[in-house]
Amino acid sequence: MKKTMLRYLTKHRSLSYCKYLLFMVFTVALPFLFFHGAQCSDSLVIKLDIDQAIAIAMQDNRSLKGYGYDLEGRKLDLSTAESDFAVKTYPLASAAIEDGSEILQTGLSFKKRFVNGMEATVSPMLGRTAGDYSANLATSLSIPLLRGAGKDINLDRINVSRFSIRSSERSLYQQKVNTVLNAVSGVYEIIRQQSLVGLYEDQVQRLKSHGENAAIKERVGLATPMDVYRAEIRRKDAEDNLTLAQEGFRDTQDRLKLLLSLPLDTVIEVSAPLKVDPVRLSFHEAADIALNNRIELKQRQDELAEVKRKSVLAKHNLQPQLDMVLQYRKSGLPDGITDSFGLNEDRWSVSLVSNTDISRTAEKNSYQQSLLNINMAQLNFENNREDIFREVKQQLKSMEQSLDRIRIRKEQIDQAEGRLALAKVQFRHGKTDNFDVIEAETEYQRAKANMLAVETDYIVGAFRMRAYLGTLIETPVEPSR
Repeated sequence: MKKTMLRYLTKHRSLSYCKYLLFMVFTVALPFLFFHGAQCSDSLVIKLDIDQAIAIAMQDNRSLKGYGYDLEGRKLDLSTAESDFAVKTYPLASAAIEDGSEILQTGLSFKKRFVNGMEATVSPMLGRTAGDYSANLATSLSIPLLRGAGKDINLDRINVSRFSIRSSERSLYQQKVNTVLNAVSGVYEIIRQQSLVGLYEDQVQRLKSHGENAAIKERVGLATPMDVYRAEIRRKDAEDNLTLAQEGFRDTQDRLKLLLSLPLDTVIEVSAPLKVDPVRLSFHEAADIALNNRIELKQRQDELAEVKRKSVLAKHNLQPQLDMVLQYRKSGLPDGITDSFGLNEDRWSVSLVSNTDISRTAEKNSYQQSLLNINMAQLNFENNREDIFREVKQQLKSMEQSLDRIRIRKEQIDQAEGRLALAKVQFRHGKTDNFDVIEAETEYQRAKANMLAVETDYIVGAFRMRAYLGTLIETPVEPSR
């Protein structure tokens, strides 16, 4: 009896313990699995409207980040160039043995370069030779009299860095414009391809239904085998078009994911308005707006100003080098290190220094090359200006043609819809075969697909028109020159 009771209690205790473990595992694991599953589901499905797609592209696009890194690097170059005019400190030290005597020297050298070309140096030194101390304070001032004199020539490196920053800013802006256009094109292309997929899926189902009906009628003698074959051939064509549309839909999605820097296994659902707002703008109005806003034209103007500045410097460098150097040295022989600055000996000097090639062939060729660069920059400016006129004119014409195509497509849809209704009535009354119905449905679906294509083309064209006008996104503030 006791053994039986013991086995019973042991058995139920083990069962209770197992149930307890299962309960704890279920309690802990279920919320984790639920949360993890929900998190994975939410992270893999993203719904985007056109504004959200543009915002993500502007924030996460890899090409834009690369242009941003380039801009930061050019700003560092400017900081390096500006540091040329800061006070610089150089430690000085030397140790030697001469004729068995130890010679030790240490000190500091302070240098300062000025924007007018002058360069000042102050160098206090302390030395010891065979137990005897020496000290001196050397100062010098170098003043360029011809080549190298003036603010413009000495600030050349800084001006080059500032021009580089302005160019990088404009390149970044242009890349932003291209990114917005690519995002808009990608979203509307996905919508178009998705609509094509829906149209062809509907067409396949309709043709499949026609084939089934024709097969049933053939068995009772109300249709011929040709009716069945005709429906099957059309269905295969529709299935092939559906496959191509599905492939195009996947490709356009992948391109947009790459633009938005999203993983390719992410499922995205996009939406955008399909409203067509006609652009009412004359060529002269559009050209004036473009000339005032296009960043490329500002870049060409800046390039022209830069090569003119370089030409002035090249002409300046035709002068020979002639510098006046002022030097002053105060030195002494103190009794000990604590008296090292008891200096009682003065020396000063004034000298003219020149080191110039007499022929100066390189400088003369450089100046002539700078004049050619001015002519080339002027040509680039004029060509860019004409390109802007051409782009604006072509885009306006393209949008006018798109409006005409939209009107024509609307008429085609109405005609195809009327023909389809007539074919269905005639087919129900036995006055025609299913061939006319199939052709009418195919034409109707094609008209709707064409209508969607021209509408999306016009909407994307309106964004492109704003890009050609330089008003798609806000123009960046020009950095100081």
